[in-house]
Amino acid sequence: MKHQCRITVLETRVFPELQEKYLADSGSGPCPFFKPGDTFLIDADDYFHMLNGRFCAKA
Repeated sequence: MKHQCRITVLETRVFPELQEKYLADSGSGPCPFFKPGDTFLIDADDYFHMLNGRFCAKA
């Protein structure tokens, strides 16, 4: 049985102290790919391949 999942971007937030600690580019700012209100309907079994690998599965 296939399941689908709807993902809606509610907000984008920036935590400079975490970016500095964990990102190679600590001044990268907010995610450039998604905006609040964006909605995606995906197959729950295959979300790692969403948007040709650009989708952050951890988000």
